[in-house]
Amino acid sequence: MKRSILFLFGSLILLLYCPGAKGQGCGVTLVPHFSVYNSVARNGKNVYTAVSMQGYASITPGPGCPMNTATHHVGAENKINNVDHWTCSANGCPNCYYSVTDNEQFIGVPGVSYPWTWDGAAICSIVGGFFGSGGGGSIPGCVAPSSETTAVAGTTGTTVTEFNQGFGDSAADSFDGSMVQEGVASPGRDTCWFNGSKYLAFTQVSGGNWTVAAGDVAGQHNHWGFDLVGHLAGAVPYYRIQAPLHGKPLPCGWAVYQSMEIKCSSGAWVTYTPPVGNNITSTIEQNDVMNCRNDMSNSACQTINY
Repeated sequence: MKRSILFLFGSLILLLYCPGAKGQGCGVTLVPHFSVYNSVARNGKNVYTAVSMQGYASITPGPGCPMNTATHHVGAENKINNVDHWTCSANGCPNCYYSVTDNEQFIGVPGVSYPWTWDGAAICSIVGGFFGSGGGGSIPGCVAPSSETTAVAGTTGTTVTEFNQGFGDSAADSFDGSMVQEGVASPGRDTCWFNGSKYLAFTQVSGGNWTVAAGDVAGQHNHWGFDLVGHLAGAVPYYRIQAPLHGKPLPCGWAVYQSMEIKCSSGAWVTYTPPVGNNITSTIEQNDVMNCRNDMSNSACQTINY
């Protein structure tokens, strides 16, 4: 096999630029149980960002601060290219659960990198800001596909399937000549493998790269491939005998999770698959092998009698 941008947050904020973000201050213990989430999705030149603030606070009132008149509200900041956007909740009870999301979109220019800052904050009407968490990064203004489909193109090496991929977006952009590469979205599993096996456990993609409309699928507009999926021919009869003897009943096989990136004109790589990645599997059954590629838009499988 050959090989919604996410960033980590880490900075702390204590002020929220929403109406009513004021406090007089008094003695009270507020334990925040909030989380801040962010994501990026693409459709050609269109870039969509989202920042969510969710959670609640545990409250222990102090002397002179009964909190019976207090209200809380939360906000999510989604700052794109130095333009600030806040979405705030309504005021509510101090221990209520809050969830608010700020959604933004813009048209990216290839070769341009857009600064991005995200934040979440919680405000008490009496004590003021008591939680803030956020971070920052940048978003390449790259043209990236929003859909990808997979089709079986053929067989190689007896038990390996050749998959041919085509992708596009709603603007009918051309991706011909672009480079794509695969990565590991998350750890996979190999249910045939056992300690002492003559074959290594297969739990991640190997890291291939392809040129769109070139290579194995030359001349096919907005296509790339082949993505090779399957067990080696020698591993199939080996595991049919040895796997059950080592407590690994048939059917058995491996499943890996593949992320896909496209290279921008600026040289930056942008992930266009969902965070969970594409689920790619190869299953050994008693009389055949089944290879499947489940991508962001569809699924394709081939059953090989062997």
